[in-house]
Amino acid sequence: MKNQQGAALVIVMALLTGALMLGMSGMQSALIDERLAGNYRASVQSQMSGESFLASIASEDNRENVSEFLANDLNDIKNGETKALNKSQLLALSGGKGGGGLDDIMVNASRRGDEITLEAWGIKAGAKMPSVIVFNPGNYSPPFLACRHIQLTGISIAASCNAAEENCLQTLYDLEDYPDPLKDPLFIDAASQRYNLLYNLGNDQGDSIELKGYSHTYGSVRSQRDILFSGSSSIKGNAYFQGDILNVGMNSVLGKEIKIQSSPQRCEMFLDSSSLTQQTATLKQQYGNRVEGVEIGVYPKKQWLLTPLGLFYYDESEKKQNCGFLGLGCFFSDFLSLLGFNVCNLGYVKCEKNQVGWVKHASVVDNVIVVNDLILAQEPTFLVTGDQGDSRNNPARLKMVVEGEFSMSGGGDGLVVEDNAHLELFVKGKTNLASNLQMGGNMATRNGQVPLTINSSYVGEGAVTLSGTSHLVGNIYAPDGVVLLAASRVTGSIWASEINALDNSQLIYIEANMVADGQAIETESATGSGFNWQWR
Repeated sequence: MKNQQGAALVIVMALLTGALMLGMSGMQSALIDERLAGNYRASVQSQMSGESFLASIASEDNRENVSEFLANDLNDIKNGETKALNKSQLLALSGGKGGGGLDDIMVNASRRGDEITLEAWGIKAGAKMPSVIVFNPGNYSPPFLACRHIQLTGISIAASCNAAEENCLQTLYDLEDYPDPLKDPLFIDAASQRYNLLYNLGNDQGDSIELKGYSHTYGSVRSQRDILFSGSSSIKGNAYFQGDILNVGMNSVLGKEIKIQSSPQRCEMFLDSSSLTQQTATLKQQYGNRVEGVEIGVYPKKQWLLTPLGLFYYDESEKKQNCGFLGLGCFFSDFLSLLGFNVCNLGYVKCEKNQVGWVKHASVVDNVIVVNDLILAQEPTFLVTGDQGDSRNNPARLKMVVEGEFSMSGGGDGLVVEDNAHLELFVKGKTNLASNLQMGGNMATRNGQVPLTINSSYVGEGAVTLSGTSHLVGNIYAPDGVVLLAASRVTGSIWASEINALDNSQLIYIEANMVADGQAIETESATGSGFNWQWR
């Protein structure tokens, strides 16, 4: 017998080893696929459980409850912070309908500014695959909001108007007949409004919305306490109330009377005085903490001009010195002014060089100026205008910090904000505006900005007072103050501690306008939720 080398055995063993390795590899791959499939199934189950929960809380019948919860129960979450919700919070968020299924749900809430994000997933499947829904404040916040009290007396009205109509800015008391907004196409009826026209947050004794005499609201109102009527006053819309409706006449509420049950509203969710103080301090620092005193209208400085180039006053003696040969320079500039041209923005006249009578009083730094007081008296004219030569700065958003008092009286043209400008005032003292404030001839908005915004940090009575048939087009924001209208009109919005519209005053909201504080969260609207939501 020939010697055997064992080659066949080696080959067979090699084949068996290869087959074993292939089999083990296939088995390992199958196990990995099984695990992947299991993990995917668990992830899908986790996501579906979370999505089912979020879909249920975002349902139409739960929208008011969600708004209340987001605005009140989550107000302790700081910007950028994430917080896990406990079972009692989940039960509140679901309107008490979650039951035992809430044991299998985990929800994290986080805040970025006013945006609130909820991440939800099922924990029973052993995987974390969250569904995400983001809530944003509603497009429309209440135009006239108070922390404590809102009062309309005499023949005062509150209504909404369409900014596309030129007559929307016309003062109502100048019309021959007192209008009925229900019949006037300029006004928006309550059924078409997506907000409560008047909103009172206070729920202590004495907090209320009060309508006296022949005052009317042409839109729905909401009070966290009471709604009081006297005389022939009425609400041409729905009345939401948590306390009582008192002295209701036959036609006091044209719409529905709806008793609400909700958590107490916190004013700081709407009216943030600390943020206003901080913003004012930042503007002062930006300007360089330089404060210039301004008293407009006192002879001979009756005419003033605020532009991005600076604050100027008109001086007749300076004009005579700079008129040039035979006074032709002054004649030319005066002629241009009569034609409606702003001489400070034309190449012919440089206001900052003290030509043709305009003297520079103070600089404007990045559209900001700081003054001690802003007093307009003795037939004053204070013109605010933008830089027409720079389209990127149109309208010019000028900001003025008033360290003391802002007052206007004595006839004259008063405060005039041209269509290429927007003026935002930050007033620490009292604001008193008389009949020479007449802004009805201006445009309602300038690229989404109202002509004038008054931010008052004054505390208590007298924060902002309008009297003598004055007309302000813009927004008033007085988180700790009382806003008083005496036979006057605001076409815009007011957010304050208290709002009193007396005699024949008008609170007119233009829907194209931004409300006094567009960053605050609304917890209720005429149609339910003040929040919009979207999946992410």
